Amino acid sequence: MDLHDSGEATRSSGTPIWARETPRRRPAVTRDDIVTAAMELANEQGLDAVSMRRVASRLGIGPMALYTHIDSKDDLLDLLADALAGEIVLDDDELTSDWRESITRVARRERAMIKQHPWAIQLWGKRRTIGPKALLHIEQSLKALDGLNISPAEAMQIVKAVDQYTSGFVLREVLTYSEEAIGLGTPTGAYLRDTATSAGHQRLMKLLQHNPSQLPSNDESFEQGLRWLLEGVARDITGP
Repeated sequence: MDLHDSGEATRSSGTPIWARETPRRRPAVTRDDIVTAAMELANEQGLDAVSMRRVASRLGIGPMALYTHIDSKDDLLDLLADALAGEIVLDDDELTSDWRESITRVARRERAMIKQHPWAIQLWGKRRTIGPKALLHIEQSLKALDGLNISPAEAMQIVKAVDQYTSGFVLREVLTYSEEAIGLGTPTGAYLRDTATSAGHQRLMKLLQHNPSQLPSNDESFEQGLRWLLEGVARDITGP
């Protein structure tokens, strides 16, 4: 997808939008209004629906009025990505001296945000500029690991591992079929069992004989996988 709308000039100087001066004259809308409208469009119609023209239309203004605040669609997407990061930020009292509990709370918040905005991963994959809310999220993630006697580089590796686990889990959670869809009485479930049987996939056959209600829920599976990950981190740091 081309990040710029057809016909929209890119006038950005290369300076991140958060480092530029705000308009001196009172604009018709605020930067927060613009981000809110873009967020609503993405939630309703997906990220590809977000354009300067559609955001302006939702706000009841002409597209040129947006340029009081932003130079291009790149700026708009950067602001949108940072707003998503802001939804992951925890209250100060949510971080405790227990590093596992603290980083788990960060992961839970990130999962909840992506479930609410499934297009977040698509957007983050395209952005390279880090905004102030994203920086705060990273700072909090590192602070969650203060209880460990490790270097900043090691802490960042743990943060990345937890983030990759969380985003990978929730990506499959929101984009793939549910376990109920392959239940014992569904056409998809019957097809999978027949195919596994004819192919001689014995282990898969045993798995598919289970009713989905007997399998862990997504919440249980997420928590268990995260515990396994953090237990591995703890063993690696403290030794056997």
